[in-house]
Amino acid sequence: MTVYTVCPDTIPDPGERGRLFPRPGDPSFAWRARAGRETRSRLVDLETGEDITEPGHPGELRVSSPTIIAGYWGDVPAPFDEQGYYRTGDIFEITGPGGHLLSYVDRAKDLISRGGYKVSAVEIESLLLSHPKVAAAALVGMPDDRLGERICAFVEPRDPADPPDLEELLDVLRTHQVARFKWPERLEILAELPRNPVGKILKRTLREQLRSANAVRRP
Repeated sequence: MTVYTVCPDTIPDPGERGRLFPRPGDPSFAWRARAGRETRSRLVDLETGEDITEPGHPGELRVSSPTIIAGYWGDVPAPFDEQGYYRTGDIFEITGPGGHLLSYVDRAKDLISRGGYKVSAVEIESLLLSHPKVAAAALVGMPDDRLGERICAFVEPRDPADPPDLEELLDVLRTHQVARFKWPERLEILAELPRNPVGKILKRTLREQLRSANAVRRP
């Protein structure tokens, strides 16, 4: 695993420090720790395998550093790419003056691929959480023969007796001028979203529920 850190040495502005990260290995930063100075990184397009060098193009962050693990125990695939960089599984975009900063997009496994577009579940979930009827939200992709995936929103309502409907949630996205291809097309209300012992929502369980429900509905 990797840890992303920022400090006044790398990003002096407190506002930016709360949402942006220095590109690992970028020589323009005054890396205080030796590990920071010896770290290298790539941002890789997961579909083409090509390195990303321009802003606004999401890709997987891959890191080469003396702090990275040598591998996993047991008979499991190596977590490194063909150049020896660790595959973090985290999606970022290059941003900031000169392209020296990174902004977090989502986990690679949680991106939803709809009609050739990549949709960040985190982006939409954060907006849905602003609705007063929503206590928790999770977006997952559901298989679709035409688009690859469609978007399903799972919501845990604040009041089980008064859950939001899909149109209410779409109104939130309209207000924030979210592109239509990012809108959920299906809403599932659950009294409680499945979580692991530390409280993280288990999207794998939600995907399995969708697959099971779809299998039952098919003739």
